[in-house]
Amino acid sequence: MAPTAERRTATPRGRAANSKRVRSEQTELNLLSTSTWLFSERGFHGTGIRDIADAAGVAVSAMYYYAASKDELLEEIMKRSLTVLDDAGRAAVADVDGAAERLAMLIGSHVAFHTRNPRAARVTDHEFRALQGPAKQRVVKLRDAYEDLWNQVISAGVAEGVFVDRGATARLALLQMTTGIAHWYNPRGALGPAELWADFATMALALLGANRKGKPVELASLELGSPAVLLERVELSIEPRSKPKGL
Repeated sequence: MAPTAERRTATPRGRAANSKRVRSEQTELNLLSTSTWLFSERGFHGTGIRDIADAAGVAVSAMYYYAASKDELLEEIMKRSLTVLDDAGRAAVADVDGAAERLAMLIGSHVAFHTRNPRAARVTDHEFRALQGPAKQRVVKLRDAYEDLWNQVISAGVAEGVFVDRGATARLALLQMTTGIAHWYNPRGALGPAELWADFATMALALLGANRKGKPVELASLELGSPAVLLERVELSIEPRSKPKGL
C-alpha cells in the first residue's frame, strides 16, 4: 500500500511543479515578446525596465527572476533570433544539389524569417551596438556563424564555376538587400513571402552571374522547396504578433 500512497501524493506535487514551470516559461516569453515590441518601436535606449514591466503586466521586482537587466533581455532576443535564422538556413540548403539551388533556398529562408519576424529582425539588426562585453562577443559568434553559411554557399558556387567571384561585397549586398525587408514589408500588401522569395532569388542569381555552360540560370528552371516549409522553420516564439496588452 505504501508505494501506492506515495504515487498518489506525488502526482499533485508533480502537477503543481509542471504548472509552475509552464507559467514561468509563459512569463519569460511574454517579457521577451514585449521587449521585442518596445525595442523595435522606441529603441533599446529609449525603453526603460519599468516600461517593459508595465507593458507585460509584470511587477518590476518579479522581472529580475527572469533577467537582471534589459541588457540581458536584448541579448536573449538576439540569441534566439540568430539561432532560428541559422538553423533554418542550414536546414534549407541541406541535401540540396546545385549551387544555384542552394543560394535560392538560402535566400528563401532569409526572406521567410524577415517577413515572419520583422520586429525581432529589426531589433537584432539595429540594436547590436547596444550590446557590450561578453554579451556582444556571444552574439557576434552567432552572427558570424550565420554569415559563414552564406560564404560557404557562395564560395562553393564560385568553385563550381556557377557563380562569378564578386568577393565579400556580394555576400554583404545580398544580406543587406534581404534584411531590409523587415523595415518595409506589409503582410497585407500585394507581395507575399513566396513572391518576395522569387524576386530576391532572381536578383541574387543575376548579381552572382549564375550560369550553367555559359547560359544564365533562370529561377524557373530550379527545383526548389515549398515556401510553407521555410515559414514553418523560421517561426520565432518571441516575435510579438500583436501589441502588448499593457500598452
